[in-house]
Amino acid sequence: FPAHQQNLLTTLFGPDYNPLFIPVKNESVSQEVFLEATLQKIIDVDMDKGIFTTLVWLDMHWEDDYLKWDPEEYGGVDRLHLPHSRVWTPDIFLFNDITGHFEDDLKRDNPFLVVDSDGHVRWIPPLVLKTMCDFTGNNQETQQCKLKFGSWVYNANQLDLISKISSMDLEGYTAHPVWDLESASVERHETKYECCPESFVDMSYAIRFHAKSVWSFI
Repeated sequence: FPAHQQNLLTTLFGPDYNPLFIPVKNESVSQEVFLEATLQKIIDVDMDKGIFTTLVWLDMHWEDDYLKWDPEEYGGVDRLHLPHSRVWTPDIFLFNDITGHFEDDLKRDNPFLVVDSDGHVRWIPPLVLKTMCDFTGNNQETQQCKLKFGSWVYNANQLDLISKISSMDLEGYTAHPVWDLESASVERHETKYECCPESFVDMSYAIRFHAKSVWSFI
């Protein structure tokens, strides 16, 4: 089985494959990336500094035209687990990140991504995010912070972000002892900037929450 995997890797990652370029053979078609964010936990809310800290899993999947094979030709191997550095991955950027190292956190080689024989690639990196937010002065009011994700390089004609759901996935959410989560919605935007004539796509998650009532601590 390992020998078949090695033969497959040699075939897939030959001179025709370059992880720097969008893996679409038809240049008139944009690369579609399906993006869903799973909110695991609100870690901290710093009202004074306007810093919102969360644990989020980014669930991304897309199709790579160059990573397709017939499992029967490779001993039944129909799936590979690979470090992100071996394949193309979308250059997702968190626009209101305050740490300066979001990209480094995103592109650690753990966890591996999964590549299926039909070219489907799935990558779910867990991330501790620190974002800049404008909070109101009253912690009894509903607060909102947005997580804005998008490509830094590719415009909407080259890379499209798609969400199949209208909110963040909250299935594994752990409640915070001080802050009650109200909602976590998602919106897709296309925006034109002064730098470029083309639009750029972003996926923005609006997390709304409020402080628990003092009576809930009694």
